[in-house]
Amino acid sequence: MLSLSMWLRWLTLASLTVVTLCGILIIDDEIRARAVHEELREYWVPASSLNRNLLAAERAADSAFEEFVASPSESTMNHARRALGELQLALDQAPVPHGDPARVKYALTSRTAIESWVNNHSSRLLSASSPNARTAILAAEHALIAPTEDLLAQLNNGTAQAREALGRTETVLRYTTVVETALLISLLALLVFGLRYRVLAPLQRLRSDLDASAHQLAHVIRPTGPREIAAVAQDAESMRRSLIHEHDASDQATQALAQSSPLTAAVRAELDRHDRAIAGVIGFHRPIDGVIAGDWWWAGERSDGARVLAIADVSGHGVAAGMLALESRTLVTSALMRGDSPAVICQQLSQRPLAPGMFLTLFIGVLVDNRLTFCSAGHPNAVVVSAEETHELPNTGPIVSALGGTWTLDHRELGENSALILSTDGLLEALPEPGFSHLAHRSWVKSHANAQECLELLLGQAREECDQWTDDVTVMIATVNP
Repeated sequence: MLSLSMWLRWLTLASLTVVTLCGILIIDDEIRARAVHEELREYWVPASSLNRNLLAAERAADSAFEEFVASPSESTMNHARRALGELQLALDQAPVPHGDPARVKYALTSRTAIESWVNNHSSRLLSASSPNARTAILAAEHALIAPTEDLLAQLNNGTAQAREALGRTETVLRYTTVVETALLISLLALLVFGLRYRVLAPLQRLRSDLDASAHQLAHVIRPTGPREIAAVAQDAESMRRSLIHEHDASDQATQALAQSSPLTAAVRAELDRHDRAIAGVIGFHRPIDGVIAGDWWWAGERSDGARVLAIADVSGHGVAAGMLALESRTLVTSALMRGDSPAVICQQLSQRPLAPGMFLTLFIGVLVDNRLTFCSAGHPNAVVVSAEETHELPNTGPIVSALGGTWTLDHRELGENSALILSTDGLLEALPEPGFSHLAHRSWVKSHANAQECLELLLGQAREECDQWTDDVTVMIATVNP
């Protein structure tokens, strides 16, 4: 994407180019129009008018001389002399055409013929005594009118052509002005559009992200728009991440200080408490150093002989996670001992008020002989292992959160010398590929179906794969044969 400065530079260059070209075209058209208009005013219109006067004077002289030839008298002679004087005056005023060489030559020849007739033949006509001589001289004068008429037609045609050229030039000038105006308006619209969508819109998005981040620090500030604005957004995002890091460090320090309080100690003791050992069920729980764990596991035996068990992982750490873990453990254990369905228990737990952003994964199972009835609320690690194979148990509903959901039951028949192995995601994060199910099966086979030895192998392998555990680790194993 072009930077803002580069985009403005190209837009300015395009605007100056369009304005300059249109200005040159307008000036050229204006010069042409002025030249044609000046030629019309200075030559074509006056030339046509004066030659029209010359033609009228020729015709008047021709008419006067015809009258004299028809009826020679002092009166007709004086009339012919006056007409001859007016023709001489019109001839002196008529301009010599310019431009086309053929037209100039034609006009000069015609003018010379008229001057010769006026200066020589007209006096011969007036002094001739023979009617035949007068008629011959008059016929020569008749022949002079046609060239003048033809010259006047050429002048009129030239005037019309000049007017047409002026009209075309004015039309081109008008269209050029309209096009330049449209281009300037388009450039202005492009500038407004570009500023709105390339500058103002990214700035508005950045402002919205900054405002949202100020109220919710987890909101990501997205780099958007030109490089300059995107760079500002990236700097703001870096600052937001630094603030999150400092906030987490402060929160961890606060939580660490809270670990020594009597209430914290009581919460941890309650989460680690188990009333009595349940045959065929063992577990391991290790909270991350320095904070209250959000993991817990529990197993019990009902009066009908069914073994009931549960394992959960609460989001986060600290006092809030510990209190939710304690509340969920109390609700699940009491409901299981009453005989409530695991799916109903998940539904009841989701209806409890949860803090924003808090949730938990939960696995509840009821084991009667070798039949397992379970409900998995988004719990990641639940497998049934035997010496021959491993089966991953699917989720039967979403995680437990304020969003609610629907949970169902599922059933499995466990074979002889098989076991149900459960863990939270703290163990999964420490394991390499291929992951939990592979390691659980390998540990069960190596332990020769001994639950305690399988647990030790599973934890030992996970501990070898990482320098330290970064999350709470809880593992639970239930065998078919107690």
